[in-house]
Amino acid sequence: MPDTPLQTQDFWRVNSYGYPNPFNSDTKSQEAWATFRSFFSHDNAAYTSLKAFWASHTAPRKLDGHAVESWKATFEEFGLLYVISRSNTITITPAGKQFYEAAEQQSAEDFIWIAINLLFRYPVQGPPRSRAKSAAHGQADILPYRFLYSAMRDLGDYFWWTELERIFCRVFSTSEAQAAVDAVRKIRTTPSELAEFPLPVDKRKGAFYNSLNQVANHAGLNHLVLIQDDESEHYGSSESRRRHLINRDYLSLVNAALGDSTTATDCGGSAMYVDRLPTAPSFIDEQSYFDYLGAPVPSLVAAGTAEEPQAVLLAGDTVFILKLGDHFEPVSANALERSIQGKTLVLCRIARNHMVILSTDLSWTYRVVGKDLTGPNTVRLSLRRARPISNIEPIQKLLGGDDA
Repeated sequence: MPDTPLQTQDFWRVNSYGYPNPFNSDTKSQEAWATFRSFFSHDNAAYTSLKAFWASHTAPRKLDGHAVESWKATFEEFGLLYVISRSNTITITPAGKQFYEAAEQQSAEDFIWIAINLLFRYPVQGPPRSRAKSAAHGQADILPYRFLYSAMRDLGDYFWWTELERIFCRVFSTSEAQAAVDAVRKIRTTPSELAEFPLPVDKRKGAFYNSLNQVANHAGLNHLVLIQDDESEHYGSSESRRRHLINRDYLSLVNAALGDSTTATDCGGSAMYVDRLPTAPSFIDEQSYFDYLGAPVPSLVAAGTAEEPQAVLLAGDTVFILKLGDHFEPVSANALERSIQGKTLVLCRIARNHMVILSTDLSWTYRVVGKDLTGPNTVRLSLRRARPISNIEPIQKLLGGDDA
């Protein structure tokens, strides 16, 4: 990856079919849902038998083997199922079963909660198969849907199609996320500076448009969580009028999935959403990848009852007080640096460069220098020693009187 932000001449490539959303009456959405149900009914069955079904007269429409393969790859991307390479067995993931049950129960809230959390796990790098989609994809550490929603929250809860084409789709490294948001702020204020951010391709039509169109479709769960308008030529007549906005009915679910507190706090807005982004995990084989992507999604109730760290202002900095057991477990430590890990629902609000105090060391504050997703529901923080703590009594009171 280049050191200079926003210079990657490539774009996110995702699978080519739409999101299976039973809550949308649109024909394409319903066809996607019917296709997923056919996979669901073949859980632990032979993949060849499903292909035979779609080639038969009993299928609701004809799909050849290549189309079924594309649907399989699309549903794998969403964490709903998988077929290990060179095997012949369809496996519905635990999260895929949660997803299906939410739809069967007609619970749009549960459906969205599960689906958004699964999208937020997806690494643009994709599964560790024989060949990466491109060199940039092979080296990427970005979680594209988590990044896109984080950027929207930082930018008024929407993005223009022009911004996705020229800036967002070129972000392959988490370290470039803030620069991308800053760039969008710049061109929104001064659209004439759009030329500083050229398209990563020569032609808009074809693979480039098709892939980004599916990014928007998938991110919005097929027009459920994202809505679209075309009421303004903000970037001029030569650019698309298309804009995607977070549906306000579901903003609270998006916020919770991004790690926000479900109750109002004084420090909830203390960092940009993109600064909270963890990097994607790495995987040694397909099975570990799909185990991660399709692991059960913690319930929305669990998100609301997660033990959130308290925060205080010290010398103008927001400092989170982390308690052993409730918020973190130690991973490694030396004189100046240490690593801790905890549940994403607990630690996702903590951003890079935030300060923390650990209940196991009340002599120093620590600065967060790295944030990495290590599993579907676990994040690791890399810490570097910062300032000494001169008065520990207020901290001890927040910790309930103990320091362990």
